[in-house]
Amino acid sequence: MATHQQLLELLQSKDPLQLQLASLLETSDSDWLQIFEKHPKLAFILAQNPRLPASLVDELARHPSPRVRYMIACHGNLSFEAMQYLLEDEEAAIRLALAKRDDLDQQFTSQLLEDTDPGVRLALDRYQPPVRSLPMACGW
Repeated sequence: MATHQQLLELLQSKDPLQLQLASLLETSDSDWLQIFEKHPKLAFILAQNPRLPASLVDELARHPSPRVRYMIACHGNLSFEAMQYLLEDEEAAIRLALAKRDDLDQQFTSQLLEDTDPGVRLALDRYQPPVRSLPMACGW
């Protein structure tokens, strides 16, 4: 298991391979939380890690920076609450990133079908299976 200091050094590196290595290392949830608390400027880097603890993902989903929220929308292991919050984000790019996710639940798909941005609806049409009512899915 990587130490807190080793993880921090990797995250502060400008080398993309070291940043990728940081996301692959086995680390405790408390290490990720401590790094974010002590180094909030690393939020954008942290948001790109799909292995963050759920509590940190939820916090980053509400981050003031749209860049951080976008990265969480693309890479985060989103809870129901984080997904719901990001579906209502004012930035269309964030909602578009959600529309492209492989793990988008059908109830969220239905919500994005009503999105005001045509690009979000287009991405949903391209990346998600069609939403059909049960009778139509059964061939009625």
